[in-house]
This record gives sequence, structure tokens and C-alpha cells, in this order.
Amino acid sequence: MILLRWLETRRNFFFERLPLGGIAAVLAMSLWIGCLMPMSALGANESLVIDLSDYDGHWERIENDEANEARLSAIGKALGGLSWIKRRFASPILRKTTAPPKEVNFVWDGSQLHQRLISPDGNSSRLVNPGGETHFGKDDRGVDFSSVWALSESGLQLRWEQGQATGYNIYRVDSLDHTLVVEHTIKVTAISNIEPIVFLSRFSRIDAIDPAPLGADHIDQPEPPALRE
Repeated sequence: MILLRWLETRRNFFFERLPLGGIAAVLAMSLWIGCLMPMSALGANESLVIDLSDYDGHWERIENDEANEARLSAIGKALGGLSWIKRRFASPILRKTTAPPKEVNFVWDGSQLHQRLISPDGNSSRLVNPGGETHFGKDDRGVDFSSVWALSESGLQLRWEQGQATGYNIYRVDSLDHTLVVEHTIKVTAISNIEPIVFLSRFSRIDAIDPAPLGADHIDQPEPPALRE
């Protein structure tokens, strides 16, 4: 009984001090947004040429046990520097919140690429403009985030940053099977000694998206800095 009470006390102690709930929301939002949000395009090369029209389409995630096991293994490796009790509580949250989105949507309007974001609160879209301005916004909890598109040798890159985590996603269309491959890199900054979590997800193209409705979404209007207070 004494041991059980001690464990309960320790559990409450770590829950109160580890912002895992906030991290969960941050990671879920970053993955939903297309796998989204950051800062400078460090490591990107704007002189690279990528045919952005190749990304056009409604892409659905390919369920793959091997890929899922690789993601879970990456989480376990990233948490290796934590104490066992921190791993015990952080692992299930990260396993749940790092699951890739079920779909990714890009629209090619004939001259520019847009990323379509679909949520219960309504659809929106944003211009995919490698090397362009950083986009500032707030998630559904009212927490600030930033994101910027860039080109890298591996593909189309989206770097993101938000309160308790940073990272980037690299999108590329596989030339062999024409699937969309996304490399996710997530760095939790709220807790020390967590290594970057790196894993892949793959999507198949279902169909193209009609660009006509884009104008109704007030697309690509970056929020001015005043709105970030």
C-alpha cells in the first residue's frame, strides 16, 4: 500500500511538471496541418528546381504495419535519454500524437501550388511558396506557431515551430510508384534529453482537387504580426 501511494505521488509529480498535454496538442496540430509550421529555411537550397504540379491531388495515407513499427521504434529511441518513469508517461502520448494525418491535399491552379487544410471548423488553404515569407498563425488552442516552405535536395520542405516543439516535413513524389512520401522530423523542446523523432509516411493519390473553390477560403492571407499577441 505504501509503495502504491508513493508511485501515485510520483505520477502526479511528473504529470504536473511535464507539459505532456501541451506537447500532445502541439504534435497533433503540426501533423494535421499537413505536417506544417517555423523559421528560416536552414539547409534548403532555393536554386533547386522541383515541379510543384507533381504534388497536385488528394492523397490518402497508406496503412503499413512496418512503417508504423518504425515510427514507434523512433519514439523509443528518442526517449532513450529519459528516466524510466518519464518514458513510461511520455511514450503513449507520443505514440498517439505522432500518427501521420489520414490525408494530405495539394491543389495546382495552373501556376501555383496550394495546400488544402480540411478540419471540422471549415476548410482553408495556403500558398506553397518555397523561399517566401514565414507564415504566422494560431492553432485551435490559441497558441502561436510559424511555418515556412523551402526546397531541399530531398524534396519540398515545410519547417515549423511552435511553443514546445519544432521540426520539419519533407514531401517528395516517388518516381517509381508515384506515391507521396513524407519524412517527419519532430524535436520536442519542452523536455530535455529527447532526441529528434524521425519517421516516414506514405500516401497514395486518390484524385485531383478542383481549384475553383479555393477563392472562397480567403486563401493565403498571412496573419499580420499584430495578430500574434
